[in-house]
Amino acid sequence: MSQQARLDALALAGDLPGVLLDAKRLAASAPGVHGRRRSGQGEAFWQYRDHRAEDGARMVDWRRSARGDRYFVREREREASQTAWFWMDPDAGFNWTSDPARTTKLRRAQTIALALATLLTRGGERVGAIGVAPRAGQRAVERLALDFTTPAREAPPPPRSCIIFLSDFYAPVETWRDRLTACADAGASGALVLVADPTEEDFPFRGRTLFLEPGGRREMLLGRAEAAREIYADRLETHRRAIRALGAEFGFPALLHRTDHGAAPALAMLISLVAERFA
Repeated sequence: MSQQARLDALALAGDLPGVLLDAKRLAASAPGVHGRRRSGQGEAFWQYRDHRAEDGARMVDWRRSARGDRYFVREREREASQTAWFWMDPDAGFNWTSDPARTTKLRRAQTIALALATLLTRGGERVGAIGVAPRAGQRAVERLALDFTTPAREAPPPPRSCIIFLSDFYAPVETWRDRLTACADAGASGALVLVADPTEEDFPFRGRTLFLEPGGRREMLLGRAEAAREIYADRLETHRRAIRALGAEFGFPALLHRTDHGAAPALAMLISLVAERFA
């Protein structure tokens, strides 16, 4: 890791308590996420069912059966925790906001991801960043938050996994096709969370405007910025349509979230997508 990358990671780590607090508050207002429930080898009671001939006498729960004229078998819940993997866009443009009073796209994405991770770990599931070992339990979310302070790794997707990509998705469509193709080849599916700044959505610029690339050196000067609004909107919609189509093709439904909106609706929709994947 370069010296600048280390400094950036330390700066992000210094804000971890705030991000974690935001995530816990968001999770507290959201519906829970429950693990998959099936009978199997576990300790927790799940349900009673009618005794079958192949069960034999040793499977009968005599205490429950004594209440009536039927024989019952006590089933336990299978302990089968699953893992949700997260990929956080490392591009400098993702760690950006058009208004210092509003959160960056990166911080909002981290908040949503950590809130979801909080709910998943409460339900007995594991969470992890791509390229890092997944964890379970009370400290898993804190460790995941720390993993988010280092750039996402381009590691092979875990097989048959659930992966949540959080990005502004401004990378070329072919880049995303390659990523999602690798996921599909590994039997993975999940969700795409498109996080956008309102200025990127509305393009409110007028007159002579200088556009600078976040974290880069490229710039563009427009004499009448408002003249480019319609072309910009068309290109953005075309790109978004292509990303959504890719997601639908490879089993990664997409949802759009603006940083000037509350995060709760986006989290609720993401919970629904992940719960469906874990079903």
